Amino acid sequence: MTAAFAAVTHDKVLGLLLGGALGDALGAPFEGRPSVDAADLAAEERAPSRLVHTDDTALTLALAEHLAQRRDAERLDVDALALEFARAWRAEPWRGYGSGTPHVFGLINAGVPWTEASRATFQGQGSYGNGAAMRVAPVALVADSLHHAAELGQRSGEPTHSHKHGQHGAACQAAAAYLALHSDPAHPLDRTRFLQDLARAVRSRPWHEKFDRATELTRNGAGPKHTAHALGNDASALGSVPTALTAFLTHPDDTTQTIRYAIQTGGDADTIAAMAGALAGARNGASTLSRGLISRLEAADQLHHLADQLAGHPRNPTVTSG
Repeated sequence: MTAAFAAVTHDKVLGLLLGGALGDALGAPFEGRPSVDAADLAAEERAPSRLVHTDDTALTLALAEHLAQRRDAERLDVDALALEFARAWRAEPWRGYGSGTPHVFGLINAGVPWTEASRATFQGQGSYGNGAAMRVAPVALVADSLHHAAELGQRSGEPTHSHKHGQHGAACQAAAAYLALHSDPAHPLDRTRFLQDLARAVRSRPWHEKFDRATELTRNGAGPKHTAHALGNDASALGSVPTALTAFLTHPDDTTQTIRYAIQTGGDADTIAAMAGALAGARNGASTLSRGLISRLEAADQLHHLADQLAGHPRNPTVTSG
């Protein structure tokens, strides 16, 4: 079966970047709550305060800038990227980085090769958290196929996440961003096919089991609390990336609703919403986002500038079989 791809427009590129940042900043005040009340979230949306981003967006910006400087996706320089991530942390260590991040980035800044630094946590196993997945969406803008997106996602995650689940999370989110970016919002999204495509890009039984569960949840219209209970809402890749996917697949044609659903799953709400928002923004475009909310985003100008640079990067996708 031949897969059809929608054109990647500047609006979709900007939507991917802004959707992720919006989910991050709106979700940040609710991080750590077991659940989030809709009224509290609505109050945050109406507030006049600036929407300040966390490490999710800070590292996404670093990756996007890295890609914007390179016209060829094959020139993803993991050695340089590791240093750029570490410098971003050093410049703003207060952005809400996870507990293991200062150790890894501190080692990299001290001259330790990232291949060693990334294994310096969790008794040498490396991080299985969602830090690589939360920042990875921009690689979809320079990938030329679903599997290429997954490959680039995994490679971009290696400097900080040597554990397979951490890398699978980055590959999964990158592949999902690619599929969302190349989907046509004028036509209904085939949710089952979407998850089947991801299963081909991420070859891991635990991840396939999550995809199967996500298929059931979206088919049954499960709410945020049910999804969090079934899939997780913690900071691990396996316990958050499938939850973000479910938020997107429950509301694929409404980025605002996707973000609200993701935040209401609670737990690592900012990261789950950042991942889900990037997917919905990539499908629906920036023009569907609230101008009022975007105007409050701390990094709005920088994201617009990067979108201008990256809009010329998207490749013509190769045909995949399904």
